[in-house]
Amino acid sequence: MRLLLVAVCAAAIAAPVAFAKGRLSIALGNSTPRVGQPFTVSVRTGWVVPSNDWLRLIAVAPQKDWYQVVGTVTGDSSRTHADIPHDGFEIKLVRVGPRNWRATVRLQRPGRWRLVVPNGTHFGFMVPPPAAWMPWVQVHR
Repeated sequence: MRLLLVAVCAAAIAAPVAFAKGRLSIALGNSTPRVGQPFTVSVRTGWVVPSNDWLRLIAVAPQKDWYQVVGTVTGDSSRTHADIPHDGFEIKLVRVGPRNWRATVRLQRPGRWRLVVPNGTHFGFMVPPPAAWMPWVQVHR
């Protein structure tokens, strides 16, 4: 009986981690916008995000470390130090369906920006998030 209880507890702890690493795709309306030009970001998950939860989208400025920016924006790492909003900022994702999210993004400086969905929930961030969860955007003058 004790072994069963340990197994159930381990499964309860591991399930959110496995859930957070499910299939997620990000589609950019334009991966090479001009400075200030709005473009759409669509996020589709392979799972239904519970109604009391949400996803986060974070823009990381050119030549800035994604870990420093994401850790600072989420507040989930005491070891990160980024100058927000200069180094990066959170972009509001709007739920448009049980598995679909959308945002309109404007990036105000030229260079190679990185967009990051840090986790399959609004809590915490994976280190590192899967590459598919971190697309590049090349912003031109």
